Amino acid sequence: MQCPVCGNQYTDPSLRYCLADGTALVPADEEETLARRDAVRVDIPPAESTRQPARAAVPQTRRTSAAVKIILGLLALLTVLIVVAVAGVLLLLNFRGTGANDNKKNPSPTPAASVTPSADAEKERLQKELANAQQKINEQKNASHPVNTAPFPEPSQSGIATARVNSPRDGFLALRNEPDADYGERLVKIPHGAVVTLEDCQRQRVTVSGRSGRWCMVTYEGTTGWVFDAWLDYER
Repeated sequence: MQCPVCGNQYTDPSLRYCLADGTALVPADEEETLARRDAVRVDIPPAESTRQPARAAVPQTRRTSAAVKIILGLLALLTVLIVVAVAGVLLLLNFRGTGANDNKKNPSPTPAASVTPSADAEKERLQKELANAQQKINEQKNASHPVNTAPFPEPSQSGIATARVNSPRDGFLALRNEPDADYGERLVKIPHGAVVTLEDCQRQRVTVSGRSGRWCMVTYEGTTGWVFDAWLDYER
């Protein structure tokens, strides 16, 4: 027999209680079986208590991971929306700038000004008409006068006919490409007192600027043209 509390064993089969603590004795085999059962019962609860916190922690970790993924997804979506908005604003500004540049490069065509003669051109035309009319009147007056049959000026001792310009008022005599004060283009301004070489003179006398004379072809410093001899002094 054996005490289940203190473990004392007794060989006297008549004993029913432990002499040390008064606990009911049990057979030695039954005590070993009870000890083994108690050991198994004692070992199981610690194992279960250890596993239960681990099982409870798994769902919490999964919930945290899912929340983080949702937050990251929202941040990514917000970033994409911001980028799209900025790109749209830049495209709109660029489009407006391009339109303004096109308007500057291609301005609306201004209506063409009507082609009308200016006041200066009209005045010049009237002056030419008056000069032509005055010339015709002078020609008619000169037609009633006898034709000047004065010979060409005699040449000087050198054998060349020359004349000196006498135009103190203007300071020069115009050498023209044609014998006409209105239409003859001025080639050179012959200064007052200069000497010209006479080439030929017309026989008919006309009036220019109120003075009567002839148109003569002369040469001055290598240039040949026409001058009105009313402003020439023939040299003898």
